[in-house]
Amino acid sequence: MSLIRSFSGIRPKVKFAKQVTTPNISYLNNFKKNNKLNFLNILYNSKIHKAKKMLKKLEQKKIIIKDTVNNFYLYKITYNKKSLFGIVGKINLNNYDDKKILGHEETFIDRIKIRKEQLLKFNTQISPIFTAYKVSNKSLLNLKKLFKSTPNYNLQTKDKCNHKLWVISNKDKKKSIENYLTKIKKIYICDGHHRIQAMLKSKKKIAPMIIAFPEKQVNILDYNRVVKTNLSVEKIKKTIFRYFSIKRSNKYKNLKKGEIEMYLNKQWYLIKLLKKSKELDVTILKKLILDKIIKNKNDVKFISGIKGKKTLETLVKSKKFDLAFKMYPTNISQVITFAEIKRFMPPKSTWFHPKPLDGLISSRIIS
Repeated sequence: MSLIRSFSGIRPKVKFAKQVTTPNISYLNNFKKNNKLNFLNILYNSKIHKAKKMLKKLEQKKIIIKDTVNNFYLYKITYNKKSLFGIVGKINLNNYDDKKILGHEETFIDRIKIRKEQLLKFNTQISPIFTAYKVSNKSLLNLKKLFKSTPNYNLQTKDKCNHKLWVISNKDKKKSIENYLTKIKKIYICDGHHRIQAMLKSKKKIAPMIIAFPEKQVNILDYNRVVKTNLSVEKIKKTIFRYFSIKRSNKYKNLKKGEIEMYLNKQWYLIKLLKKSKELDVTILKKLILDKIIKNKNDVKFISGIKGKKTLETLVKSKKFDLAFKMYPTNISQVITFAEIKRFMPPKSTWFHPKPLDGLISSRIIS
């Protein structure tokens, strides 16, 4: 029996796909809500009832339509000549955290509440939860063969990626996918922990929609921090000197594991822990610096590595923040190790890139 099953997805008519779908908001600059029927206006609308009306309007106008039969959906993302081959299906939430479907990251309580309200009001999961699984080279070749036909959707979008989606309703092709999926024994949650926790806390019978990628194809970028603090530059440095060495850094420094870059007082610094540690870089940063220089979690904002160092500098120079930290990326083997031993990384330890589009494939959470 496979951990992933077929389902009746909700997707836009092909002619509306470009208008309706959107990359994650982190890929966009200066996003403002507007009257266009784009999923960003739904996902990032603070007024849930208005967002629900917008979603309902898409269905009423038949801009998005629910499939009448259960399908599998194949999803290919290509960027920089690299490709991720994903299978979209549903999982049983009862399998979560029992050695079959495993998470790796801590969550924020307030964000879980927002996700829970959104999911239940919409009764719709807008995009699949990003997951990974281990695979042999032979199985990987078999997976790629499933993607040989012409896709139903082919989109080039603002995240500079190519997104293709196949709707698999043919009985023989579905059987081929099912045979492939029986070899997947564990699924690791990569991006979507808040939605998973929201579904668990809803205490309703919900089957999350996921996209499963081979772990060998998964790419993780740095997830950086900008910080607001009342401490002076001297006190910040004094705090850091207790545990780290500090030296001025080349603006284009390539970080190594165990290194953190700090932007403070218009200067980049390279900081290294004085004593060797087996802890993750993000954990070290949180315990030995952030927890000592900030008053509450709202004093930290998380910035995807996709934005680059210039964005960190700009945010600090704007005086909305006082300093920034650039991290060396966590890797997928660390994610899997933490998940398997049931340890959890600090929130926002990983930025998975690229991501599926919002709105290209959705699902009803309660039928």
